[in-house]
Amino acid sequence: MKSNVKSKDYQDFLDDLKGYYDKHENKEEYIPVGTRIQKIREIQGLGIEQLATMAGIDAKYLLDIETLKSFPDLGTIIRLSKALKISTGLIFDEQSGLPYTVIRKDQRRKIARKISGKKDHPHYEYLSLSSGVISRHMESFIVRLTSNVYYTQDLSSHDGEEFLYVLEGAMKIKLADKEETLHAGDSIFYHSTIPHTLKSISPKPAVLLAVLYTG
Repeated sequence: MKSNVKSKDYQDFLDDLKGYYDKHENKEEYIPVGTRIQKIREIQGLGIEQLATMAGIDAKYLLDIETLKSFPDLGTIIRLSKALKISTGLIFDEQSGLPYTVIRKDQRRKIARKISGKKDHPHYEYLSLSSGVISRHMESFIVRLTSNVYYTQDLSSHDGEEFLYVLEGAMKIKLADKEETLHAGDSIFYHSTIPHTLKSISPKPAVLLAVLYTG
């Protein structure tokens, strides 16, 4: 599906982002995801309650995301991108200007997920491996899971498909009423519409390669 918003509006938004990055020499500085969502929502002329209803999430939660009180999990970002009829890349990062992207080891962008939306309680973190091409339909990350803590209290479900490969440690993944244990070298593929959540079960954080197809 295509958005009714003219592409020039998005190009102006991307130009604004480029200007932001040009002004900052520190590559670690990053326009927050919540700020991007708010800007795109406003470009499309949508109210918070309207977008929340379209995405199937709570309006208060969306307000917390936009005001940076909460950080959305990947499922919520995918739901919002589909409701806004844009690629997830437009929410995650700036455009490289090339039809491909190379992410060097020291250039991975860290995006921290916070427990219960509290910024002082890190829950897991993921490093983007696919930033730069905003029209993509796949997202890839290196994910670090805190030991013995589910990253969401409720199971997540959204459109798309997911592939996980365990690089270090061990983890459990709950898929509806089933649970699987994966160790280093194990992998799993599943449809994201199946309610799911996962946790590390090793003494140290589990490290995963995660690839998501958002459609």
